Amino acid sequence: MKFLLETKNLSIEYKNVNRERTSVTRAVDNVSMGIGEGEIYALAGESGCGKSTLAKAIVKLISPVSGDILFDQKSIYSQSKIEKKEYPLNVQMVFQNPYSSLNPKMKIGDILKEPLDINTKYNKSEKNEMISQVLDDVGLSQSCLSLYPHEFSGGQRQRIAIARALILNPKLLIADEPVSALDASIQAQIINLLKSLRMKRNLAILFISHDMNVIRYLADRVGIMYYGKLVEENHTARIFNNPQAEYTKTLLSSVPSLRR
Repeated sequence: MKFLLETKNLSIEYKNVNRERTSVTRAVDNVSMGIGEGEIYALAGESGCGKSTLAKAIVKLISPVSGDILFDQKSIYSQSKIEKKEYPLNVQMVFQNPYSSLNPKMKIGDILKEPLDINTKYNKSEKNEMISQVLDDVGLSQSCLSLYPHEFSGGQRQRIAIARALILNPKLLIADEPVSALDASIQAQIINLLKSLRMKRNLAILFISHDMNVIRYLADRVGIMYYGKLVEENHTARIFNNPQAEYTKTLLSSVPSLRR
């Protein structure tokens, strides 16, 4: 498989400073994984295992201490000026909490227009057309553009956050626990929305979650993280039907509703 994005032996550390001493925590430890074009790749594991840290490195919010990240088979750390400008357009992220990820002082129209104003030279008509298209893709009406985030439910806010991430037409969407803050019935709607967006836009998705039921329904392939390491990686059916790593077996056995 040709990978759209690939990590190679990636390691990330955090310094812990107190009055007595300074220590180092290795949050991501020598992780190599890849995501194909149009693929949904799920990264699973318990809280604190390094999933979100890995995602933040991919969007350049933090830097690794070693290893590399490749996009279209080229290191993101040795890109030309043009490639460095284009990379954030191609890789966008949706965060866990839709109540804190949107600016409460901005109308939805301005939230969606801001990335276009900063990153493109489209005229007003072209921007309005792109906003209209992305709203239609996420199942929202044009009437929302004049409203503020507090006027929407959690599920609607997450749709807005997804629309903002998609407005620049990225190739890869990173969804970091995008449904964990939502009610169960709304979770299903957002999960189905991600599936439809993958098909409609040929969108690759890195889906980060601890919910194995959701992962089984959504993902093409799964990577299992444990204490910063990628302990197992395989196609979803093989992970669930024939797990190899002891931690994967423990993780699956802790979810009573799963039938293997």
